[in-house]
Amino acid sequence: MARFNLETRRNGQPRPRRSQLILSYIPDYVVLVIMAILWALLSNITPFHRDFSLTDKTIQFPHKPDSVPFYAAVLLCCVLPLAVVVCWTLIVRRSFHDMNSGILGLAMSLILNMMVTNTVKNMAGRLRPDFIARCNLDADQVQEPRIGLLTSAVCNPTDEKVFLDGMRSFPSGHTSFSFAGLTFLSLWLCGHLRIGDRRGRTYKSFVCFVPFLGAMLVGVSRVMDYRHHWQDVLGGAILGTIMGWFGYLQYYPSPWSEKYDPHLPHPPRIPEEPAEHSFAMKSFSQSNNGASINPGPYGHVSAANSTNHLTSDTTGVSNAAERATSQGISTGAMYSQNYGPHIALRVPEQSHGMQSRESLIN
Repeated sequence: MARFNLETRRNGQPRPRRSQLILSYIPDYVVLVIMAILWALLSNITPFHRDFSLTDKTIQFPHKPDSVPFYAAVLLCCVLPLAVVVCWTLIVRRSFHDMNSGILGLAMSLILNMMVTNTVKNMAGRLRPDFIARCNLDADQVQEPRIGLLTSAVCNPTDEKVFLDGMRSFPSGHTSFSFAGLTFLSLWLCGHLRIGDRRGRTYKSFVCFVPFLGAMLVGVSRVMDYRHHWQDVLGGAILGTIMGWFGYLQYYPSPWSEKYDPHLPHPPRIPEEPAEHSFAMKSFSQSNNGASINPGPYGHVSAANSTNHLTSDTTGVSNAAERATSQGISTGAMYSQNYGPHIALRVPEQSHGMQSRESLIN
């Protein structure tokens, strides 16, 4: 059986770099889809049946409709971040790689969160605050033993699915799901707005914090609806925040990173080609004479460098940008082939008035 080759076709002809990139990320999407289906099915297994007491006031609240239904949570925590990522990367940035990284990071955050949340829910079997109402027992006929607790065998539920769901209180799924998706969105906005540029833009803080506030409101609604105890919401918030951070850092540097450009994702898996026209992700780290430009964090040059060196480097970048523009190459996202301890000097951006240059201190 012939082995699949990412770089060449079956007839021996080399594949274009864009085809190689697409093929290299297909396994990631396949794994994410399989894991999502698997853990969605496993979430329907019978949870642990915890014994209870009729004198426990924490499980005697009424059963009421959700203030935030599940479909609304999906729209808020999955569809909204996805729409922001896709619209920004296709319309503003015009970067296919940035869009792909954002989608994969968001999907990883949500699916990892679902895996942990559904597993712990069924293993813990904690009773919801409205469990007695779901149990539908006749309190006049059921007598609690003097020593010991009652079992779920005394219940007469009208809906078996609703009854079993009453044993999945910890952690809060709505809360963890909300914090996973919206924490990712909050970090993504922080990185793309360069909140760590040390310029103190007030509006950036509000824009980045709004998604996090939405996740908090979803968590509070679960306590108001008597669906969860406050410990369940707190556990779900911590779990979702961790998963959002984890998924984001798999594809992007920290928004406060001084080593890497925080508004660019990690470099593509396939090395860059000298020239590419569609959704180009080009590096302007080469000057006219081919010398590599490796300034320090955020594109500034250390004080040890001379003014002449800075001038020649900046001129090389401008000339490279002009050549790229004349060839129809997009300057939306630029990556250095030596992406590592340094960042390629960036051409000042026009959108949003956020330039990456820093003043020299002699």
